[in-house]
Amino acid sequence: METLKDNVMTISSDEFENNIMADAEEFSPAIQQQDSGTHKEWNEVSKLPADYIRREDMEMKDVAMKNVLPFLPGKSLMKFRTVSNEWNHWIACPLLAYQQSTSFQKLSGYFHQIVDVDLQYDPNFLSLDHSANGVPNPSLGFLPEGIKIISSSSGLLLCQGLESYYVCNPLTEDWKRIPPHQYYHGSDPAVILAFDPEGNIESYFHLVAAVPLLDQPVVLFEIYSSESNSWRRSSSECLEFEDATLVGGGLYLKGMAYWSTKSNGVLAFDIKNEVAAVLRVPIPPGRYGALTQVKDELSYVTVYNDCRDVFMLDFYGGMDMSLNRSICVNLGHKKLRQTLDKDSFIDNGSVLCSVLPCINNGDDIVVICTTERIYLYYLSEQKVETIMTPGQFNPKRRFIPYTNSLAAIHELKN
Repeated sequence: METLKDNVMTISSDEFENNIMADAEEFSPAIQQQDSGTHKEWNEVSKLPADYIRREDMEMKDVAMKNVLPFLPGKSLMKFRTVSNEWNHWIACPLLAYQQSTSFQKLSGYFHQIVDVDLQYDPNFLSLDHSANGVPNPSLGFLPEGIKIISSSSGLLLCQGLESYYVCNPLTEDWKRIPPHQYYHGSDPAVILAFDPEGNIESYFHLVAAVPLLDQPVVLFEIYSSESNSWRRSSSECLEFEDATLVGGGLYLKGMAYWSTKSNGVLAFDIKNEVAAVLRVPIPPGRYGALTQVKDELSYVTVYNDCRDVFMLDFYGGMDMSLNRSICVNLGHKKLRQTLDKDSFIDNGSVLCSVLPCINNGDDIVVICTTERIYLYYLSEQKVETIMTPGQFNPKRRFIPYTNSLAAIHELKN
């Protein structure tokens, strides 16, 4: 319970208590008890759930339950269900799931998978904190078929089967099958899951597919809406591509879908206004990077090994994706020279490395992957944290950033 205690001491309840009753009154019709399929008992006087506590009756444990739990990762919440029946009821409540999905937006880890056409390799999960962040079934065996993870957004995953897409929450193991799309998306589709939990009590989400036309420098967009449970083609097209080869997956940030391209550009699509553009990234030939969130904005970050333990990070951003800054980082790789000489993934004594895509809220982390380890570099603190890589280095292994969330999935229409 040390983690919970720390949060109680650092988060003031005054900021949230004034809105507790208003939130409950707004969302109370949707609150149901999930255990055993029965509805929650209601207090006939207050018209609020029986386990909802009025402000004047609150004790410290009640303040923690109502105001601290929404800021914890999902795995921690699942463990806290054993504290008491009262806590179990509250953690199972849809209102808490909504509050937690909007309040907890930190990077929890990466789903990783070797990408192949036949879906022979199950996904796995690399947690940044095993005690707090995790999922019960990292291979997503609860889905009806073998899948490939395509995209992630606010705790939900988009997966591709042999013929269908699935959207699931790997923590709650809730999932929905997406109806068939009209256009051919390919074996490694450039499809992004766009899910904004804030103000979205219905848990609506979109899928945005960037579909390059064969042998033409044109990309069209097909959009799925969970509200209508249907696909449609956008009227917008992108005609600016010299090389329309897109890297599978992508990144969703603040209403925008982004894809990296093999020509060192970024394809951007405004989902609300359906406007597309290509952002050129002026990086040296032969160097590649990843889309990541830095200070709540999109950045394209590259890394290369300068010498021994020293790595260089270059940050590109803004409307012109110009070079904003470069940072020299000593990762303490400490790889012996004789090992460097024998390693087939080392070129001229330099360690092969790459930046992993990352979405984070408040931490400003750059994640660097080498042949041996994964490093978290905290920009504001200039601190390096090291975790081991998940198995032998494989250039076909794809990493999908994930947030440990209780986010619900919108009930699709038949």
